[in-house]
Parts: sequence; C-alpha cells; structure tokens
Amino acid sequence: MSPQRRPDALVLDREYDGTTGTLRAARNDVVGFLRAHVPDPDLHERAELVVSELATNAIQASPGVAYGLRVALTDDAVVLAVTSTSQRDAPPPRESWGPAHARAPRGRGLLIVDELTDGVAVERASDDTIVVTATFRVAAAD
Repeated sequence: MSPQRRPDALVLDREYDGTTGTLRAARNDVVGFLRAHVPDPDLHERAELVVSELATNAIQASPGVAYGLRVALTDDAVVLAVTSTSQRDAPPPRESWGPAHARAPRGRGLLIVDELTDGVAVERASDDTIVVTATFRVAAAD
C-alpha cells in the first residue's frame, strides 16, 4: 500500500552551510526522505547524484554562503530545488551547460543533472539568488 500523499506533509526543506562538509548531510537527508516515501531505488540513486551536483555548484558559486534544499512530492513527481546565491549576471543558458572543451576539469554538472532527471530549470529568483529545479517523474500511487 502506498502512503497517502499530502502536500503539506511530504516536503523536505533544509538549509546548509556553504561548505563541502555539508554535502554528505544533504545527500543523506534527501535519500532518507525519498526512501521513506518513494519505493524506487533507482530514483534514490539519481536524486543523490543530482543533489551532489547542485549543492556543489551552489558552494562553488558562493563559498561559505548557505544554500537551500527543498524536495516536494506530488502524486506523479519528485521536485528537488537548490537555492543559492550567485553574482553572475544571469543563469547560464542551456546551450552553455557543458564544459568549455572536452578536457576541461569542470562544467558538466548541469549536463549530468539534465541526463538524470525528467526536467531541469535554472532561474534567477532575485538579483543574487539562483534556483535550480530538477524534476523526476514517478509512477502514480495506487
């Protein structure tokens, strides 16, 4: 029997210090939350990688500045959002979501997230705030 999904009860909302020492806690929080509500080990693994990529991006964009993590469950999706501070002029356009060249040591995070999810959006929420939202489709509850 699937748990009844109530939007007010099935939201994980956390804030973490902007240091790499918080990455494990963020991953563990998301995976623990999903294991409790969504019986899909593949989704758990993909979400863990997505959190790792997005949280790392947030930390690299503004070291030492807190970032937010929110996971919401609906009847047919898991929506994961990371909110961070950035001084960039605008979110990167989709066509620049890859590395500058094939041997570049960085620049693959959003491409990885795009491959692991059913949808990803990057938007500026305010002058200095970026929100990256990743959506995973899930089978509807019986």
